[in-house]
Amino acid sequence: MFPAVLQGSQGAALQFHWGDGFAGIRHYFAGFPSGSSFRYLSGKTELSFWAQIGASFSISGFYTVVGGLAGLTGGVLLGVYFAVSRARWMKRLLELTGILPDFVIVILLQFLVVYVASETGMVVFKVASASTDDPAFALPLISTILIPANYMVRNVALQMNNAFTEDYINFAKARGLGKTYIVFFHALPNVLPFIKADLHKFMGILFGNLFIFEYLYNLNGVTLFVFSNAFANEGYQYGLVVNGLLALLALYAVVYALLRAVVYGWEKVIVR
Repeated sequence: MFPAVLQGSQGAALQFHWGDGFAGIRHYFAGFPSGSSFRYLSGKTELSFWAQIGASFSISGFYTVVGGLAGLTGGVLLGVYFAVSRARWMKRLLELTGILPDFVIVILLQFLVVYVASETGMVVFKVASASTDDPAFALPLISTILIPANYMVRNVALQMNNAFTEDYINFAKARGLGKTYIVFFHALPNVLPFIKADLHKFMGILFGNLFIFEYLYNLNGVTLFVFSNAFANEGYQYGLVVNGLLALLALYAVVYALLRAVVYGWEKVIVR
């Protein structure tokens, strides 16, 4: 409700109007019987939230589900590889990409596509969606996977390195067990609890960057749908924002359940 509370006009100081914020809450719940809480203005046209949110939810759902599953799986596997690899330059490259802001990574990927096109005349990927009928696909998906996977790689590599210093790893080596067996059936099972505990951070990165992806790639997902219509006719549409956040919450629950199921499956396979 904060945008309804914080108000100001040209040449005037910002003021807090808490009454307007609580009035927005009352009007939202009061609009349930008539359905007005689920109608909004797009420009000057009144539309139904339920009729419009489905397409946006599908777009955001596709990228978060695929990005989450691929980012988690790839991040764990690459994290294991970096923990046992001696290629220091790859680790330095990973650390460098880890400090870059997410929107910078997106813009650099777009610039790279433009540069390749200008040098070779070949457009590898679309840098943004021109319309809903001609959406960008590959580059947004790469970005959705790359950024959360980067976090998971660094986290898994750190925990794997810590696991390799434990006595049970030295005991497994003394028994003559193979390196691959030790990594996947001794070290990794003890890293899985840390992965499970970090799922909310992983999800926070994934969903925190959803607006950046949808804005820079012009994808009409839930966040772009909400922010594009939150203010209509110089008024703040409290109900639309609440409904949009609830839709994101539902999507978060779905993706989190899928990721927990994946980790649970790994536990069943590799934990002895």
